[in-house]
Amino acid sequence: MPPAVSIIIPCHKAQDTIVEAIEGVLNQSMSDWECILVSDDGSSYLQHLEKLGIADPRIVEHPERSCATGTVAPRNRGFTIARGNFIADLDADDIWKPTRLARLLPLAQEYGCAQDILECFDEDGLIGFSGPPDGGDSPLSVENVVAFDFPFHLVVRRDLAGDTWSRYDSWVPDVIRTMHLADSASVRWLREPLLRYRVSTTSMSQSLDGSRRIDQAYEEILTGLSEKHGFGLSTPSRKHALHGITRKRELNRRYIQEAEAASIPEPFISWILTRGLSGRSLPAD
Repeated sequence: MPPAVSIIIPCHKAQDTIVEAIEGVLNQSMSDWECILVSDDGSSYLQHLEKLGIADPRIVEHPERSCATGTVAPRNRGFTIARGNFIADLDADDIWKPTRLARLLPLAQEYGCAQDILECFDEDGLIGFSGPPDGGDSPLSVENVVAFDFPFHLVVRRDLAGDTWSRYDSWVPDVIRTMHLADSASVRWLREPLLRYRVSTTSMSQSLDGSRRIDQAYEEILTGLSEKHGFGLSTPSRKHALHGITRKRELNRRYIQEAEAASIPEPFISWILTRGLSGRSLPAD
């Protein structure tokens, strides 16, 4: 019998953080899951865990080990062996709180997709949250998606996810994917901080170089939204997406400008949280 949820974890130079990520999975109050490790640095993370005394038959490894293929390809390899009726994303340096699956799965079963709040932390402790942690839930529209300045970690029904994590190979594939799901299905946003998101200066997506690549990705998305296909979005959603991605690009460019002038640039998420810019347009100069 297939598990209720397949958790896919891409692993790239994650030996120092994978134990905490796996412990967060093992501590889930809901036990009907499988966890698929997808190596993207040539290492066997299953062997790494077993050497540390961590073994569980629900934890498996994709047999193909690649090297530095990005964010989309490892997740899509995980899809090829996933057996669950629902798919959950987990980064190898993040930590789930024990009730995450138990809280999100019923919403995903009812609406198709569910997303919670991120509790952002670094080596010094809590930085902030990706939204107001008031315990409520509401629909996540395309307008909400493009106002969200953090990575998406959905629990999504398999038939909505298809056979791939994302059809778009981009530096912001989660934004494109979630826009499409919000437009074509019902995504529910649970305002509980159930995922601890690690903010690190070594994370490519949060670095100055990463923001430069993300700037190019935003340009590509804006071009796609202006073209006939529009990523398959409806006309109203495409208008919201154009406005929201333009805001995100301007915010990212401001970060690049300030980071280039800093002797030690802080990660993008620290920058946006400490300045209260999350979900907002830039103030006028």
